[in-house]
Amino acid sequence: KILVTSKYALDCRKYNDTYASVVWENCTLRQWLNNDFLEGAFEPWEREMIPTVTVSADRNPTYRTYSGRATEDQVFLLSIAEAYRHFPLDSMRLCIPTEYAIIKGAWISDNGYCYWWLRSPGNTQADAAGVLTTRGGVHESGNDVDNNENAVRPAMWIDLDP
Repeated sequence: KILVTSKYALDCRKYNDTYASVVWENCTLRQWLNNDFLEGAFEPWEREMIPTVTVSADRNPTYRTYSGRATEDQVFLLSIAEAYRHFPLDSMRLCIPTEYAIIKGAWISDNGYCYWWLRSPGNTQADAAGVLTTRGGVHESGNDVDNNENAVRPAMWIDLDP
């Protein structure tokens, strides 16, 4: 298996449709990624290569915010810990949104980068962590879960021997 993350931010969506205390396990973005996005972005034979995996529910490392339970997903967002591990330098976390994401409302900085969601909670469960636009730092305190200007950068495991 290999972990892949989209090179670009593919869409602009709220972490959760309403402002509320919510964790990855119950947020509307998770449901969208594993249903509408998965079905619309991949052919049936491609979906067979995307296994369902256990996605950890790591607490926010700074604020220790409760993050719910582990989930079983095919498509997910990176956690704070995974963002640091897989993109060790801030510059590696910078992400350009697609034209589609921009049309959907993704906010872009003067240098063309966007803020993208992580699955970890922010300083409260009504906030979700993300990656900052201008320098690629992880925004551990997060943004309101119903923020409609943050982009989505899906991640998934690919089974090389389906």
